[in-house]
Amino acid sequence: MVELNEETQGELERAAEAILGSKHLVALAGAGLSVESGIPPFRGPGGLWTKYGEPPMQGYQEFLRDPQLWWESRLRDEEEPDNPVHELKLALEEASPNVGHYSLVDMEQMGLLKCTVTQNVDNLHRRVGSEALLEIHGNRAWLRCMECGGRRTREGFILGDLPPRCPDCGGMVKMDTVMFGEPIPRQVLQDCWEQAELCDCMLLIGTSGLVTPAARLPVVAQERGATLIEVNPHQTALTSVCDITLAGPSGELLPLLVDLIRHGQEGG
Repeated sequence: MVELNEETQGELERAAEAILGSKHLVALAGAGLSVESGIPPFRGPGGLWTKYGEPPMQGYQEFLRDPQLWWESRLRDEEEPDNPVHELKLALEEASPNVGHYSLVDMEQMGLLKCTVTQNVDNLHRRVGSEALLEIHGNRAWLRCMECGGRRTREGFILGDLPPRCPDCGGMVKMDTVMFGEPIPRQVLQDCWEQAELCDCMLLIGTSGLVTPAARLPVVAQERGATLIEVNPHQTALTSVCDITLAGPSGELLPLLVDLIRHGQEGG
């Protein structure tokens, strides 16, 4: 539990004031938000890659070399115990959105949060009703056509002949998640940069600030005069440049922040 001392309360009040005074609030969500839903991180203590070793850094190139073999291996790994793909699949199936996710939806419905850029592929933002959402690393519950870029949910899509083909254009279909070595889809990346340039206040929630290009978005926003508000129980690569720091889990601090914002709106 976060100790609501005078310093923390003061930072919450400053954050609420900055958000209420903003015209274009953007949230950047990272793995820390998912960890609070029981999804293991990739790196660090308890991380999947810490346990199993990092995956190949040229995963996308391996997919392109033999898409059929990749799909066969992927589907097999998803059902094989003591496998990081299987462990992540189980964690995602069992995970539920936490109050941090709901708090972002609250801010969106209050008319304040204009966009959430998420680095997470777990589909939890969608499950709570986030509408202004950019999934910079894709979504594990979705598939994407490499030709037309069409996205569709994996549920109900028959994975018969491999690699699967797009029912719209016949192009090859892959998982929507962005692999190592794969370019982020151009339109998504363009939309993320546009949000960074538009925003005058950015919430950094559970992101380490180490993974590019997402880590560049707060820098771009700040260069254009945006206020940066970090919500994280740990120091990050971005802590030193943030204007306001809420040191603690987002599941505890974001609901408190939403309450202050709501009271501020009612009082105004």
